[in-house]
Amino acid sequence: MNAGHPKLLWLPLAPFERDGLKTALKGAGLPHDDVAAPGRYFWRFEENDVPVGFGGIEVHGDDGLLRIVTLPMLRHRGLGGAIAEALEGETVALGCRALWVAAGGEAAFFAERGYVPVLPTAVPAAIAERLSSGADTPMMKRVG
Repeated sequence: MNAGHPKLLWLPLAPFERDGLKTALKGAGLPHDDVAAPGRYFWRFEENDVPVGFGGIEVHGDDGLLRIVTLPMLRHRGLGGAIAEALEGETVALGCRALWVAAGGEAAFFAERGYVPVLPTAVPAAIAERLSSGADTPMMKRVG
């Protein structure tokens, strides 16, 4: 919930902001060379006019692949959860019914938000292609 972050604002990312997004994604070990590709939507998140992170959804039919980055100096303050909640709503608006993540070391974070681990064989092909080979168990949440 945004209860702890009532002034969280998310704005569609302008094309000139993509370099900052790429840097943040790369620093978090997430895919970053594809931010201009079709079917990818990104937002800049702010709280009290201060940038706090980025989030994105990659749409593949009824499925979305989630990417979240909270700026390093602002982590562990509940912002990632607020960003995830906002993006789940955006995912539904984009027509997705399931949201997927490569949880990495954040499996507990996503589990707290209702994501469940799935076998790699259960991941739709378009999403599986985007996940790193050898990545942690993918996780999924029904959103629509």
